[in-house]
Amino acid sequence: MTSEIQARPEAISTRRGLPPSVRAALAGYGFVAPAIVLVAVFLVVPIAFVLYISVHKWGILGEPRYVGLDNYAYLLGDDRFWDAVRNTIYYAVLAVPSQIALGLLLAVLVNKKIRGQSFFRITFFVPLAISFVAAGILFQWILTVTPLTGFVPTGLGSLGVPFPAWQTTDGAWAMVMIVIMNTWKSAGYCMVIYLAGLQGIHKEYLEAANIDGVRSDWQMFRHITWPLLAPTTFLLIVTTTIFTVRGFEPIFVMTGGGPSGATTTLVYYLYEKFPSLMGISSAAATFLLVGILLLTLAQFVANRNRQAYY
Repeated sequence: MTSEIQARPEAISTRRGLPPSVRAALAGYGFVAPAIVLVAVFLVVPIAFVLYISVHKWGILGEPRYVGLDNYAYLLGDDRFWDAVRNTIYYAVLAVPSQIALGLLLAVLVNKKIRGQSFFRITFFVPLAISFVAAGILFQWILTVTPLTGFVPTGLGSLGVPFPAWQTTDGAWAMVMIVIMNTWKSAGYCMVIYLAGLQGIHKEYLEAANIDGVRSDWQMFRHITWPLLAPTTFLLIVTTTIFTVRGFEPIFVMTGGGPSGATTTLVYYLYEKFPSLMGISSAAATFLLVGILLLTLAQFVANRNRQAYY
């Protein structure tokens, strides 16, 4: 009996231990456990806490008091909240297409074999490495007339071209200035993503198009390159929309939500309500979260329908 057990030690160890499939599953869970913990601590728990606060009346001091959906009812009747919603949509409609369009243009340019290609790629990417606070201060210096700054208004004034008072009275132009800064700052991200997409297009497609009679660069881009970049464009639409609607630093630095609330977005609105009205601020954050989720879902559905059509 002893000799039989000694002759088959692997069979005994397998019988006494866990099955291989269970051991493999436990190993997999062990590998993903750190990521799960990070997501839970920095995403799930904060979202749950925001939902909890949104149904309570709570300042920075004192104990929270349950008020049900009163905070949401307050938002629905607050004109300033709806102004913030409209400003957020307006901001995204201006900023997202401009970032993507400029990023695509830069990617097409730096994808060509030209002298100094690496220099131009680094130059166009550098703004992405600058913080939004620094970029906002920089553009404020450039676009605001002071004794030492305001190069753009001063230059246009010398040519007889009036420059809008975007920080004091002209709210429409204030949002445009923020969009210009945001586009300059974020186009490098779109450029890098598009550049990866361009380099992933097989040369066989381009060669086949040449054989079929496509000669001009515009025809090649319109009929071959642009359709093949559709997945990349979809990715950028989703990510840049999320980055834009939750942007806070450009507005805080350049306009402070003004003039007259013309640049107060949802993120800036909930910042104004915090910390004295944390429940209302959390309810606004919940609206923003739901809006981003619905917008992302709509973009996924539209992209799936487009793929099914083709």
